[in-house]
Amino acid sequence: MRIRASLATASFLGLKKYKVDAIPTTLYFLLPLPCEGACGYCYLRRGYLARVKWPEFDFDDVKKRLRNTEAKRICIQTTYNEKTFSMLLKFLNEIDVDVPLSASINPMEKEKLVELKENGLERVGMGIDACSEKLFKKWKKNVPSWEEYINGLKMAKEIFGNATAHLIIGLGESDEEAVRLMKKLSNDGITIALFAYSNEKETLVELSRYRAIQIARFFIKDAKFYFKNGRLEKIEIPYKSKEAFMTSGCPNCNRPFYNERVTKIYNYPFPLNKLQFEKAMEEAEKYARIYIASE
Repeated sequence: MRIRASLATASFLGLKKYKVDAIPTTLYFLLPLPCEGACGYCYLRRGYLARVKWPEFDFDDVKKRLRNTEAKRICIQTTYNEKTFSMLLKFLNEIDVDVPLSASINPMEKEKLVELKENGLERVGMGIDACSEKLFKKWKKNVPSWEEYINGLKMAKEIFGNATAHLIIGLGESDEEAVRLMKKLSNDGITIALFAYSNEKETLVELSRYRAIQIARFFIKDAKFYFKNGRLEKIEIPYKSKEAFMTSGCPNCNRPFYNERVTKIYNYPFPLNKLQFEKAMEEAEKYARIYIASE
């Protein structure tokens, strides 16, 4: 069996020599199956997910290097393919690690989700990606429907006790659409992992807008939002937090530079220092007024 690994993961395991500016706290693998989907923002056919290249390695070699790993989580990325479930089960049954295992999957039948859990999977994420059904139909082709993703996330929450929805900012959504969906998902107990739309080379989202959306995601249950023609004008938050600008998703997921160059960070893969935090807040406030409720 062969398995793909992100460049940072490959470097961390000594599979490939590659300069890493931030150590991954989660190790990321990709099942080497072609995807039957035809999503308009995906570059997997060129070997990329977002800006990350995924070289292929022998699974037996990978398993040896994973023994006594210091990583805090392992995440398996999957494609939309009829063989995905059986290959994912094989991965779970053969890997021997003492860390939580996550998988990014497409909607599956309840029986398959239960079987994945019984074989060691701790939680799942699903890439609904678009912030509205209209945009979903525009961008995501030959995959399950919008309703199947929404219901799939709810089912995963029921079975695993948690679930993560992947959302991409920059596919044409209004701020109001993004906030509305994040509220709905959050009210259903679903964690939100935020991504910035990227091709292989560049991140295609205005940084100041992304900063405001990051704040909205972090305070989605506690903030008040004010819009004008769908655009965020003001966000009232209970306090300021550096964590708002860090990578969101499963516990200990930091996805180093998945969406950005090291010179212009969108999702910080490490805790921000004071200067980075102040700069991030300044960027957000270029887009929308951010203020503390008591001020």
